[in-house]
Amino acid sequence: MPTTIAELEDDTAFERFVLDRAFPLMPSSEGAASTIDLGTLGSISASVTPQTAQATVAVSMTDHIGAPTGLPINAVRPLIFGAAWKVLDLLVELALELAGVPHSYGNRYTIDQKARLAASGGVPQLPPLDNDAAAWARIMLLYMATKDLRHSLVHRQIVVDPRDGTMSPMPAPGQPTAVGLTAEEQAAFCRLAGSTVNAVIVRAISTRHASQLRWNLDILGAHHGQPPFGESPASAVIPVVLVRPPISAHDEVVLDFARVRVEAARAVSGVSHYDLQIHLPDGRVIAGALEDAPAGTASISLARPPGWLRWA
Repeated sequence: MPTTIAELEDDTAFERFVLDRAFPLMPSSEGAASTIDLGTLGSISASVTPQTAQATVAVSMTDHIGAPTGLPINAVRPLIFGAAWKVLDLLVELALELAGVPHSYGNRYTIDQKARLAASGGVPQLPPLDNDAAAWARIMLLYMATKDLRHSLVHRQIVVDPRDGTMSPMPAPGQPTAVGLTAEEQAAFCRLAGSTVNAVIVRAISTRHASQLRWNLDILGAHHGQPPFGESPASAVIPVVLVRPPISAHDEVVLDFARVRVEAARAVSGVSHYDLQIHLPDGRVIAGALEDAPAGTASISLARPPGWLRWA
């Protein structure tokens, strides 16, 4: 039972490895790539005339034909679901430990106690999900809702429909049959569990990842019973937007991010996100998600760049 974030990281290392590779939060580009080079477009400088700048777009795609070798995902999806449920279980335990909630059985929490607290709002939020009470509440309700499925997987038997991959629990004697998880819902549950525990471990979640976490929660709405957030899935191709602004005498670059967004969407439309790369004249590159950039014109200090940017 983890009592610190470091212990949570150690205790979930294998499960997170499996989840990140089997059901990553963001879709794979499958060999597709897109680069939008806006040059000095969007730069605000006396030496630059944005109206005459040109946008160059390069798009490449590689087709991959055939399934990967090894077992099909349907054959091992129940085991991956078990790994996902375990990381949520450990996350609940950590939240209760940090809050000093008394154990119900010796020096540990029983699953029934944890599920009861999760369903009643009794599991305190962990950063960075303490800024999203609605998402945290849904995650806890899902933990409760899938308890019987976990019990069937570990202690009894589960039934997997060979036609569509729906996984249903085998009820205990005298208990009604619980609602199963479709293949899509199992995948969403695995993405949700992995992304949630990863966010807690690094104590941060990007705008992009928070959106995808909420999208997966929407897929699982039949099980947590809460209204949808209305998020959309991320597209497989996430174009890289290159801008090449000059550096001011104050070691700053000034960009019109509204115009960068407009030109990026004009160059490559129909995608969910754009990655931004700011290429400086001295060869340095600073990068971040375009959706995290300011809405309009902003000055960026290269000595103290904002948190949404990182040196590449």
